[in-house]
Amino acid sequence: MNKIFLSIALVLLIFAGNCLAVEFSFNSSSVIKPFPPISRHFLMSGLSDTGKTFLDMSQPESDKSKLSMKKALFLSILIPGAGEYYAGSRFKGQVFLGVEAAIWSGFIAYRVYGGWKKDDYLSLASAYGGVNTSGKDDVFYDMVGFYDNRDEYNQFGRLYHPDRPYYPDTDEYDWQWDSEERRLRYKELKDQAKTAFRNSTFLIGLAIANRVVSAIDTYRTVKSAKKKVSSLTQFGEYHMKVSPKIFGRNPEIKLSLTRKF
Repeated sequence: MNKIFLSIALVLLIFAGNCLAVEFSFNSSSVIKPFPPISRHFLMSGLSDTGKTFLDMSQPESDKSKLSMKKALFLSILIPGAGEYYAGSRFKGQVFLGVEAAIWSGFIAYRVYGGWKKDDYLSLASAYGGVNTSGKDDVFYDMVGFYDNRDEYNQFGRLYHPDRPYYPDTDEYDWQWDSEERRLRYKELKDQAKTAFRNSTFLIGLAIANRVVSAIDTYRTVKSAKKKVSSLTQFGEYHMKVSPKIFGRNPEIKLSLTRKF
């Protein structure tokens, strides 16, 4: 009775193998050549002319063994996260891309905000300080915020800082604040603009750092991927063969595992 149940089980096994062979369009008399390395994929051929079948465990060579280190590093430097995507690490790629997007969003926001504040303090200086805002450098605008008028700067400012420029007695470099509150408000707006522009410069440095970190991570990811593929293939090609024998007095299944160096 046990032999009958065993025979039925083997017949079902062979039938399933034939169905799988038809699904993948395998010729029943062909021999399936193994591909390195050993894998979880099972390919079953149909009955051969000799009445035997075998089960072949094989997997195509991984594409990760063909990764280009130079290309991956170039992508990471160009767009942080692109190298990780190329190497197959999508999660880390999304992290670096998210950081990059946040950096440039912050950069644009700081530049726009700084530009608004600059327009505000220039308008205030022109309207309430009589400042001619055409062709002036940042040092001049700093002095406008520290002194009530040009004469005060020329008398006291250069006394403590003789290296600073002397402003001539012309309308082009003249200013006079109408109140202390307006001058302090001007100075506050100018400090806000300066801080915003300084933060935008810091974000450029952060963007460079993000590229460096992404390149290092991409290098490690590619090396790890290649090492993983190498560790799977360094032991050669494996070929597992299952040969059931269901007819006769003693049904049996022969299992053999061979390795090609």
